[in-house]
Amino acid sequence: MRFDRLFQPIHVNGMLLKNRVVMTAIHLQYTEGGHVNERLKQFYWRRAEGGAALCVVGGCAFENHMGYPDMLRIDSDGFIPGFRELTEGMHRRDCKVALQLMQTGRYGKSAFISGDDAVIAPSAVYSAYSKETPRAMTLAEIKTVVSQYAEAAERARRAGFDAVEVTGASGYLISQFLSPVTNLRQDEYGGSWENRCRFPMEVVTAVRAAVGKDYPVFVRIAGNEFVEGGNTG
Repeated sequence: MRFDRLFQPIHVNGMLLKNRVVMTAIHLQYTEGGHVNERLKQFYWRRAEGGAALCVVGGCAFENHMGYPDMLRIDSDGFIPGFRELTEGMHRRDCKVALQLMQTGRYGKSAFISGDDAVIAPSAVYSAYSKETPRAMTLAEIKTVVSQYAEAAERARRAGFDAVEVTGASGYLISQFLSPVTNLRQDEYGGSWENRCRFPMEVVTAVRAAVGKDYPVFVRIAGNEFVEGGNTG
């Protein structure tokens, strides 16, 4: 079997990839306090040396609702210097690097949230994964999270990332808005397919405005939820 195109270069909105080998984001739990450390840098630098054209780093939290312990964070400028060390090292190794922005929604756990707040989601639908029932987001909170996505994307660009990825897959917050199983809202963010798409579209629009038209923005999305009553391919 031949894979002629796999090792051919490709342009993605102005970003030149030397081949089409991409390492997708995985959660490593290497980063206490959310800051890039030597272990994380060495992990990704080794992958760059292996010949991948693009590595996606993440998931990365960008606000207070931490989905997992030891997640990377980019909710303030204080995280930028560590990320810049990582991205500069990737570029020295001839590898592009993207940052995946993640809000876990009902898959998060209240134990990982600072303060008294609860896990937030489109609707208060119990999660068998977290063993918790989230609190339904208010309209004001939805607008705040949209803005936080955009702010995080702009920080990622300043930190030297070549692209950002918005994760709308794996059952996380954006997936929860899209799904009729987890989105039971009766307002403009729930009900019809168009309404359920409203939050994801607002996120992508805000991120695009924050980083500019010539900066690659990816959206990782699943074609099938594999959940009874959910979206299918």
